[in-house]
Order: sequence, then C-alpha cells, then structure tokens
Amino acid sequence: MDSDQLYPDFQLPHLSDAAAVAILDFMHDIVLRFESHYCGQIHRYYEQRSCHNIIQHHPSEQTDPPF
Repeated sequence: MDSDQLYPDFQLPHLSDAAAVAILDFMHDIVLRFESHYCGQIHRYYEQRSCHNIIQHHPSEQTDPPF
C-alpha cells in the first residue's frame, strides 16, 4: 500500500532538489537523535517482543512423531 492510499488528503508540495535534500537531511538527523536518546527503551521494546521471548517452549511436553 502506498502513502497516497494511507493519507489521501495529504498533499506534498513541489520542492526544488536542494530543498528536498535539506528536508531529508533534517528528518534523518531527527530520527538519529531520537534513536540515540531512546535507544535503551527501543531496544528493550523489541527484545521483549523477539521471537525467543514470544514462543513458549515446554520441553516437558512430548508429542508423538508425525509418522
């Protein structure tokens, strides 16, 4: 699904090449600062939801082989 379908009323203005690059650089800087400041919380969030924490493995429960 593209962004036009997610936000049908949101129109991006026409920008010069230099303005588009300046805005992109600014947004990258904001994301990097955000990640740097909240890295512990972000890491903890994903660690708690990682596959090895979601799957409950019970070695005491033996099942018959399928064949």
